[in-house]
Amino acid sequence: MMNLNQTKLVGLTMELDLKTKEYKKLCDKLEQIKQSKINPNDERLLQFKQLFQENHDEIVEINKQIRKLKDTQEAIERQKLEQYNAEEVFKRNNNACLSKQENIVVIETEKNIFLKFIKRIKEFFRRDSN
Repeated sequence: MMNLNQTKLVGLTMELDLKTKEYKKLCDKLEQIKQSKINPNDERLLQFKQLFQENHDEIVEINKQIRKLKDTQEAIERQKLEQYNAEEVFKRNNNACLSKQENIVVIETEKNIFLKFIKRIKEFFRRDSN
């Protein structure tokens, strides 16, 4: 399934294809007029010039829209990559581990208490055996 940007891109590409076909037709008509050897100041040539200019402007506008859509799509892709970048995830996990070290310190002190307790028990049994 295509998203909205992809649908717009397909539509603009189709429109661009139609404009290029129109450009080719204008070129063919111009060649026919050239072969008929008309006067360079003829009104028909001025009309063709205007048609070529309009076609060119429309093609430029379509290309701008396509470029804009592609840029926005690339920006979205970059955002996704930054959001789900594996290196960033590991950095976040490291930061989470760093914040958990305080808890680890508490746990280490608890282990020390258990170790002290075990030492006292060992000392108690040593006293009894002596």
